[in-house]
Amino acid sequence: MNYYVKFLIRFSGVLVLVASVTALDYAVFHVNSSTAGFSYLLLILFVAAGGELAAAIAASFVCVVCYDFFFLPPILHFTIGVTDDWIALGGFLTTAITASQLSARARRRAEEAGARRQEMEQVYEFSRAMMIGDDRRSVGSQIAQSIAQVFKVPEVALYERAADVVYRGGPETSLTDDQMRDAARTESAWSSLSRKTEILPVRLGGRVLGSLGLVGATLSEAALQAVAQLGGIAIERARAQEAASHAEAARQNEQLKATLLDALAHEFKTPLTSIKAAITSLLTNPGRDASERELLTVADEEADRLTTLLTRTIEVARIEAGHVKLSRRPCVVRELVAEAMDQLKRFCEGRDVHVSVPEDLPPVNADPGLIVMVLRLLLDNALKYSSPSASIGISAGRLDDNVVIHVSNGGPGVDPKEMNAIFEKFYRGKEVRGRIPGTGLGLTIAREIVASHGGELTVSSQSGEGARFSFFLPIAVLPAAMTTGPATETVQAG
Repeated sequence: MNYYVKFLIRFSGVLVLVASVTALDYAVFHVNSSTAGFSYLLLILFVAAGGELAAAIAASFVCVVCYDFFFLPPILHFTIGVTDDWIALGGFLTTAITASQLSARARRRAEEAGARRQEMEQVYEFSRAMMIGDDRRSVGSQIAQSIAQVFKVPEVALYERAADVVYRGGPETSLTDDQMRDAARTESAWSSLSRKTEILPVRLGGRVLGSLGLVGATLSEAALQAVAQLGGIAIERARAQEAASHAEAARQNEQLKATLLDALAHEFKTPLTSIKAAITSLLTNPGRDASERELLTVADEEADRLTTLLTRTIEVARIEAGHVKLSRRPCVVRELVAEAMDQLKRFCEGRDVHVSVPEDLPPVNADPGLIVMVLRLLLDNALKYSSPSASIGISAGRLDDNVVIHVSNGGPGVDPKEMNAIFEKFYRGKEVRGRIPGTGLGLTIAREIVASHGGELTVSSQSGEGARFSFFLPIAVLPAAMTTGPATETVQAG
């Protein structure tokens, strides 16, 4: 039904109403002109309250004609043009226009309030759906499908930037993946009134997590922003939960591995001790021939090797399980270095070990036993992975509120691809696995001990120029008498 047909129907209704009021005022109640004017005014107000301005104006003209013909002298004659007619027509038209505008404005505000209330209910329902969640589907798919269902949007697309995936709600949308990615990349909104399409970035905390595209939506700007914000919160919450789950799984996995290593190491250590004692007893027997003694010597060395492996495995397990408690006290770096070298004195024979510690170097706040172990492990690593003619360097220096200790060697260096891998448990370089004995635990233990002191063990190396391992310890306050000693010395072992 077109506009003109509707207007004719409304105009016909207006004629019926005016005729009814005129008949009642003129033929039934015989009212005077003032009362008739008020009745016509109420009629126009009633028509205008319906919100149709054209019908109210039409009623105003019809009422003026009837008012003039039936109630203004001369009665039953048309005398339009006198002052009373124009005053009545002006009053009727003013009433019609004013009442129509007020009615339209009130109705429009009521419709807007209803639409906002419906949007708020939908936003609440959407937020509730995001809080409940569904573990069987990805969060991006849940967001897209929930928007399509809750807001009755025929086409929805959600781009999650971290996963680089576009999720769709409902049927395949006219929004392309490139459009969604561009909106997230440029961090700008895009709309098309002709296609009823909206694309806006999904932000949270100043970061753009993706973009949201809607086709055929009738949501306000505030509702769109609220939906995008809730979507961003859901994506970030899912990411945080996933990270927490991975961290907890990793923690439990590491704890289990440490417990197993500790248990296995202790189970093996008792029989190894017995084997070592038996071999030592056999070696002390002077009646053994050379071949038997050689075999027993090999067995004795391998038993020592297994014992070292188990000891270091236990140390790793204790450190990773958090069973090691630091007994910190002020320590002189030169004394720690000297003790570590003394423990490796047998291996340092014939090697050029250069120790450089400044005389005014302040003491450090550390567990002396554990730091000596770190120095021993790094020094042992330097001795094993450098040629007998290469020099070994141990140096220390102050850096702000810390003392940095370096252990370097003149070996072939560390492959850049293995820089991080060498600190992993049981990892050994590809070039040395078959020709240099080792457990692959020394650097792991050293790294964990340094980390327990709040520091970090790092390595720097260039091919053919050796490697340098460095770590720092916090400075401790100590009487000046404990820091005295020569600044630099070169130790020729053997």
